[in-house]
Amino acid sequence: MQKKFVQLQNKLGKSYLPVVFVFFSLLLLLILYPSVKPHVLDVQLYQVAEQTIRANTTVEDKERTEANQKIAADSVEPVYTFNSELEKNQTTKIELLFAAVNEVKQTKKNSEITVPGTKGDPDQKAAEERIQLFAEKLHHLDEPTQDFISRLPEWAISDLLSASLDDLELLEHSLIEIVSEKMSQPIKKEQLETTIDEAKNNIQYTALNGTYERIANLLLDHAIVENQLYDEQETEQQRQAAIKRVQPVMILQGQVVVQEGHVIDSGDMHQLKLLGMLENKASYQLLISLLVLLFVQSVHLLFVTRSENDLFLKRKREVTFYYILVVFGLILMKGLQLISKADVQYVEWLYPAALAPILITTLSSRRYGFLANSYLAALSIYLFHETNGVNSGLTILLFYFLSGLLGTLHSNKQRLSFSNKKLWRFIFADALLMIALVFYMNQPFVSFDTGIMVLFAMIGGMLAYLLALLFFPYAEVLQTDSSALKLLELSNPNQPLLQLLLTQAPGTYHHSLMVANLSSAAVGAIGLDPLFARVACYYHDVGKLAHPLFFVENVPTGMKNPHDLLSPEESRDMIFSHVTEGVRMLEEADFPTDLIDICAQHHGTTLMKYFYIEAKKENEDVKEVDFRYAGPKPQTKTAAIIHIADSAEAACRSMAGPTKDKIKHFVHHLINDRIEDGQFDECPLTIKELKKIETSLVNNLIGTFHSRIEYPELKKEDREK
Repeated sequence: MQKKFVQLQNKLGKSYLPVVFVFFSLLLLLILYPSVKPHVLDVQLYQVAEQTIRANTTVEDKERTEANQKIAADSVEPVYTFNSELEKNQTTKIELLFAAVNEVKQTKKNSEITVPGTKGDPDQKAAEERIQLFAEKLHHLDEPTQDFISRLPEWAISDLLSASLDDLELLEHSLIEIVSEKMSQPIKKEQLETTIDEAKNNIQYTALNGTYERIANLLLDHAIVENQLYDEQETEQQRQAAIKRVQPVMILQGQVVVQEGHVIDSGDMHQLKLLGMLENKASYQLLISLLVLLFVQSVHLLFVTRSENDLFLKRKREVTFYYILVVFGLILMKGLQLISKADVQYVEWLYPAALAPILITTLSSRRYGFLANSYLAALSIYLFHETNGVNSGLTILLFYFLSGLLGTLHSNKQRLSFSNKKLWRFIFADALLMIALVFYMNQPFVSFDTGIMVLFAMIGGMLAYLLALLFFPYAEVLQTDSSALKLLELSNPNQPLLQLLLTQAPGTYHHSLMVANLSSAAVGAIGLDPLFARVACYYHDVGKLAHPLFFVENVPTGMKNPHDLLSPEESRDMIFSHVTEGVRMLEEADFPTDLIDICAQHHGTTLMKYFYIEAKKENEDVKEVDFRYAGPKPQTKTAAIIHIADSAEAACRSMAGPTKDKIKHFVHHLINDRIEDGQFDECPLTIKELKKIETSLVNNLIGTFHSRIEYPELKKEDREK
């Protein structure tokens, strides 16, 4: 599969990425187009709706808003202010009235008072004189009191001026007591007449005679006034506050305006008109939004590819792999959306949101995993806005994003393997996310619907992890030729190159098996792919097939070493050639590039010490660089481990009397020597990982090359006994 991709990439050259961006963006658009395609709405008043109609945008229904504001303003009760000072004012007027009457009565005798121009009956003249004097007294009172007293008829004033002091005192006391009692309570305008009538009834229970009772009733008519006054300003402020509290009546994008099967009434038509859906014009907003989002996705991918340090061909491969899995994830989402449209509730929560992020992060990089997770979540809103509405669609988007984020963060660039701990982590994380969203949506926590949603979310989390394990080998075939399926095929002992090694270079074959055991264990110790390391070791020395007898492990016992017949330089070239020959043979056999790279890097640029020393004996001017392998140095952690294991196995095999301490010392010295030689400068190995690798190699080498007990040989006579 990778070879075909490489051929296509080579054919398209620099135009490959633009073609990929356009092709896959169009493919995503094709999948989503039924959900965003513009269409003209054809509805009639009192017609049965043939489909559920949702708002295509968010608008305010100003008419309903204004109607609600009017209702709110009208519902505000008028504000009244209780004026407690009016009680004192009114009783003071009564007191001033009786004070003026008493003052007139206490003047000189009425007979001594003369009023110029008066003739006739002395009593009548005296009464007129008293009224005249009373009128003069009023001029010294304030205007409100004058107005209050002036409302009394002249006969009432005359009766008061001629009344006895006891009658006046009783009348004044009764009036002040009743007015104080009534005016101490709030009196609204509509309550005033009733309050005055109650006060007049109270007068009847006093000891006043009919004349003074009548005067009292006249005074009560003017003394008891409204003291709960209408506050127009405060009332208006409260009305304005009530109007402001009214929320605008909004028609939200995605809101169901008309339900399928319902009769379209005037209210529905009014909303559709506000939304502009009766104008017989198609809305292109969703389509334009999707096109912009797909373009932004391409721009983000372009930035990510430019920031990667990998080879350009690898970046092209990763972009292609990204798009393939995003399309796959969107197809799964589309299937759930179609099921949801068939009135199957909550099925959208079954979507395994972490599936694509897990595969992309594991087989490509975390950056691409984050991008895939973000854009798959964003694309979901275009699918589900039609059936679930925008608000519910945003909730789905949030769930997909957070669930997928877990998959991105819990994945590493290594081969996936089943783990109960990880499985339950995905299940419970999605369950907790759903519970959080249930509370956010203000849905009853203990209900059948909530239980179904949480259950589906847990199943979705479980499916994401299990499907990632299931599809991993097939996704790996898209991303790399060194997939599990390919590696298992190449590990078969019946492979032609392995058969040749076994028959023509048995020592090399056995050495490769031993290095494979050591490397796979060490690779597993730091969390990398043991299968890849094992298969790479099987073929790392395949180049020795060109001249098998020039490598000591293949020299039969008793045979003279062929290098004794060659110069150090000739021996050097012969041994150097096994790397280049191995690369050539693997390329001709169409092996995965990663395995070929291991073959090329397994000696790095190390020095061939033995023949360098031999050459130095013959010629002091020999340069060290001429006896170093061409490289390159190990570029990956796995290549570095095989580099160490290859040398360690060969050295321990030739070690005389290997012991635990000897092996431990040798491996430690070997790793330090390679570090000092700069062999690991181009791979991302850490000191912590090197310690784990050293421990693994030592333990396995001790198990393989431990010293054995020499059993004593029985003599012939002992055997006969």
